[in-house]
Parts: sequence; C-alpha cells; structure tokens
Amino acid sequence: MKKIILGLIILEFSCFAEVSFWDDHERGWFWYEDPKQEEEEIPEKKKVQTEQYPATAELKKYQAELEEAKAKAVMHPTAQNVLAYQQMQYEMIEKSGKFADVWMKNVYLNPNVDATQNVPIFPHANKIYVEEQRKKKAAKIQQLSQEYGLFFFFKKQCPYCEAFAPIVKSFSEKYNWEVLAISEFGERLPMFERSVQDNGLAGMWGVSSYPSLFAVNPKTGHVIPIANGMISIQEMEERIMAIIGDENA
Repeated sequence: MKKIILGLIILEFSCFAEVSFWDDHERGWFWYEDPKQEEEEIPEKKKVQTEQYPATAELKKYQAELEEAKAKAVMHPTAQNVLAYQQMQYEMIEKSGKFADVWMKNVYLNPNVDATQNVPIFPHANKIYVEEQRKKKAAKIQQLSQEYGLFFFFKKQCPYCEAFAPIVKSFSEKYNWEVLAISEFGERLPMFERSVQDNGLAGMWGVSSYPSLFAVNPKTGHVIPIANGMISIQEMEERIMAIIGDENA
C-alpha cells in the first residue's frame, strides 16, 4: 500500500515565460533601446491567492526550484550542479516517505478512509468479497429475467450458431430466462426445437451477423443487443449487468 501511495505522489512541474512587445513602432525599426528594468508587480488576485493558500504557494515554489535545479544539472552537468539536483531529489523522496507514513497511520486509525473496507486486498477476505459480488450479480440477473426475454437469431448451416446455442440454453436455464429462437426460414436447432421463422425483426433490429442475441422487455418494447457472435456465459452476465442492470438500478 505504501508503495502505491509513493507512486501517486508525483510533483507536476510548470514553466512560465514572459513575452514583451514593442508597441512604439512609429519611432522606426532602427531605434533600439534597452528595456527599462522595472520591478515586477504581482497582480492583486495572485497576492490574495498566495495569502489564502500559503502551502500551495510554497509547493509551487519548491516545484519551480526543483525544476530549475534539474534543468541546470542537464544543461550544465558539473559535479556541483548534479549533486545539488540529487540532494533536492533525495529531500523530495524523504518528504514523500513521511507523507506515506502519515497516510497509512490515518488509514489504520480511521476506517472511513480505508479503501480496503470496500474492496479488501487480504486474499481470504477478497475471496469472500468476490463471492458476495457474484451472488449479488446472480440475484440481479435473476430479477431481470422476470422483465426481459432473450431473442436468439440463428441461421441454417452456421457452425457458430450451433456452437452458441448450448451456451444460450445453459444461461437461460441458470437464470430462468425465456428464450425465443428465430431463424430466417423457420429452421430448428436441437437445443431449440420450438424455433420460429423471422417475421421481419432481424431487419428491424439491424441483425447483420449470426448468431445474435437480444434482451427484450415485452411490456415496454425495450430492445438491447447482448451479443453479435459467440460469447461466453460470463460475458453475457457482464454485458447484461452493464447494459440492463444500470438502466434498472
């Protein structure tokens, strides 16, 4: 966990450049004057932000110094410049380490900020969590089976259709989903002897490949594509939960 936190502590560097323009063009291109050295005025808004967020200002200053040390070490890699940058890097790592230590201490003392309370990482606890999630998913799919039916489109002499039929059958029996098998000319499959001939639904729903599987709510007419081609039972579960489950949450 500490390694993860350390990995997340990345300082963002930013560079700022000022550009000045000569507005007095009427004097001619041949006039050249050294620009006046004026003290930079800090905008009032920036002053207010600095006063309100001193830690943020301090962090930005530190980032700028670190970036400058890095640039100096790269452009002028003397032993002194590189060492200065190395020392600043080491200081940053120490700060990050202290932050990670305090972070973990707070996690141990305050369960409400412990992400593992929701998704445990301890192997045995994680196994229980996964099993509980599986039960919840199964219950949700079982509930959806009372509202939706499956329309299974296949065609004759389609090896993928024949291979996908047992998968659809197993899924329907597992969750008690009703399946209506539809073929172009009323052909039948061993798994679905009561198949019917397509009456135009394939064209209406844009069936372009076989096999295809749709979930349909007969009361609302809601049609959702579940599969275009062969997929596993697990993929069917994930897609149904992602598409139908969220819409009925």
